Order: sequence, then C-alpha cells, then structure tokens
Amino acid sequence: MSDVSITGVETYLVANPWKPWVFVEVETDAGVTGVAEATTHDKPRTVAAAIDEMSTFFLGRDPFDTESLWLEMYRDEWFSKNVINTTVASAIDIACWDIKGKILDKPVYDLLGGPVHGTELRTYANGWYQCTGGTPEGFAEAAERVIDDGYDAMKFDPFGTAWQSMSRKKQNKAVDIVGAVREAVGPDVDLFIECHGRFSAGQAVEISHELAEFEPTWFEEPCPPDSINSLARVSRKSPIPVATGERHITKHDFYELVTRTDVDVFQPDLMNTGGITEGKKIAGLAEADHVDIAPHNPQGPVAGAIYGHFCTSIPNFRIQEMFQTYDVDWVDNILKHPLVVEDGCMQIPDGPGYGIELDHDVIAEHEYTENKVHTIDLWESGWEDRAQQKR
Repeated sequence: MSDVSITGVETYLVANPWKPWVFVEVETDAGVTGVAEATTHDKPRTVAAAIDEMSTFFLGRDPFDTESLWLEMYRDEWFSKNVINTTVASAIDIACWDIKGKILDKPVYDLLGGPVHGTELRTYANGWYQCTGGTPEGFAEAAERVIDDGYDAMKFDPFGTAWQSMSRKKQNKAVDIVGAVREAVGPDVDLFIECHGRFSAGQAVEISHELAEFEPTWFEEPCPPDSINSLARVSRKSPIPVATGERHITKHDFYELVTRTDVDVFQPDLMNTGGITEGKKIAGLAEADHVDIAPHNPQGPVAGAIYGHFCTSIPNFRIQEMFQTYDVDWVDNILKHPLVVEDGCMQIPDGPGYGIELDHDVIAEHEYTENKVHTIDLWESGWEDRAQQKR
C-alpha cells in the first residue's frame, strides 16, 4: 500500500505506582515513529519480551497493512487468544495507525471516518477514592471533591475484597457507601458501580436490587468474565444496566456477549483486545444490537489520547473512563504536550496521528524496576487506598 517499512520497535516500562505502564514506539524507514501503549494489569516485562519475540511478524512490513498484520499476529500465534499475544498485536496495530496519520498529515479520527462526536469527549473519573478509610463518610467526602474538580460522572468499587459472596454486614456497608455518595453528589451525577468480577450471579442480582434505589447508571463486571452464562443471568435480572468487557478479548468474545446476553454497555480495552482495527469491529457488532461503547481505560495518557481518536469515530460511544486527574503527580509530564481534561471533558490532541509525543527524559526518570512498584491486588486489604505493599 505504501513504500514505507517498519524498521524497529522500542518498549519503555514506566513505574506507575499501582500498575506499571508499557509504552511502545514503532520506527520506520520514513523517519516516522508510531506511539502506542501496551499496558496490562501485570507482567510488564513479559509484554516487552513478547513484543521482541513477535517482531518477526512486523519488522520489514508496511505499516499501512493493518488488516493483514493483525490477522497474522493473531492467527499465526497458536494460542492466539492470550492477553499477552493480543496486547502485542494491539500495540503494533495502534502504532501503525499513528504512523499512517503522520505520513498522511491527518488525525487518526479522520482516517477512521471523522469526528462523529467532535474533538471534546465527556469522561468519568476513576481512581478518586483513595484515602477514604473504606467508610461511607470517606467516600462521600472524596466524591464531593470529584464534583469540585468539574466531573459529573464517577466510578467506584464499594465492595472491599469481596469474592463470590458477601456477609450481610459487609453487604450493608457497601450499600451504605453507594447511598452516601449519591447523597453527597445529588441526583444529576452519573454513578458507575464497579464490581471487578467479584460475584456469583445470584449474589450480583441481589446486590443490584439493593442498589437500584440510588439509580446507578450501570453495574460493571458483576461476575468473572469466564462465565458468559453468569453475565447473561445478571444482565436479564438486574434492575441496573450491566456493563462489561474489559477482560474480553477480540471480536469473538464480544460476539458471544451480543448474542447470549443483555449487557447494555461494552467496555473493550483497545490496549489488550486488538487495537484500533479490532476495536472498530467490536464497536460495529455492538452498534448492530444498539449497545453502547464506553472503553476501559485505567491506563496512562498515551492510551487516553488513543481512545479520544477511536471514541469520536464510533456512533455508539457513550463516555470515556479517565484516571488522569487522580493519577501520579507527574502523569502530565509523560507527554511533551499533556493530555487536557477540563470540566470532565477530554480534549482530543491536535496534530497528525494521535497528536502526541513521549518525553523520554521523564520516562527514564520513572523507569520500572521490580523493587520500585508492584501491580495493585484488588483482593488485598486496603487496595482502594493504593497501599504500596510488597508481595
């Protein structure tokens, strides 16, 4: 399709103190470099090694050939449906779209069909409920600060370290936390209740009925992603719309969700499920069944910029998750021109491609080392306060 070839790839591991970031740059013989993010929940060194091991798929190839590159990287890996493999394929695909935009002097959203939703997107806050003490009062005070920061939507997990079921005492406390947040922010703020796949179907249905009086906008990942049947049961019995998808991989998983459940909102993570190329197909599957897309994004500012271009190009975009305001204090320094989130809206970066450039000095300053950070454990006591305990 073009006279450009991929000549190299560099990975950068950055020590975010609760989930190490993995950033990627794909180099070409045209002097144009594509940027991507390859962050998973854990194993940053494994991802970096896999990028090197799978480089035979893309070195020497035309970055404009995104369909064939994705097909071969997925099909030719025998255990292809594996988050490490799909994260590598995602990173290369995402970087290739950046390269295309830079060579053609177009923003990626123009290559994807244009900005259906403009160049400023509504977001919701996550990561804000640190230092709450796990109490209803602590959550309420933190939620008020989110409103003061300009957001009118927020997500939180009130369930502590629950797994499969909860005692009545702990369940009552979780309900009280949601009630306290609703009282603190008023009736016009969207509340998204995060479950992190904690519950059996029966427990999830029971909890959803108890939370319904507080009118949450959605009930997220109520059951582990390995049981489509459980998700189907909850989505049909919950009085709150169900959202899920962050741990579902490729269009094949989302086809199962479309055809076998009544899930209302899909949350694909483009960094893991297949990148831009696969993301557009997932969005199309969802659109055919009138399901909204609200991508999962607990990642860094690189992912934030990528999602801006993707989300504005799909008709069924709902809202975008952002940690930006409540991340590390140096998050805005990762990019030479920081990602802007104001009044709860993200401004899609200007310029060709994704319109972003890594600041390598800042990345080097925060290089990931094993004795520096570890990935947060959502079943470890105090996880919501981002306690940095060594494993």
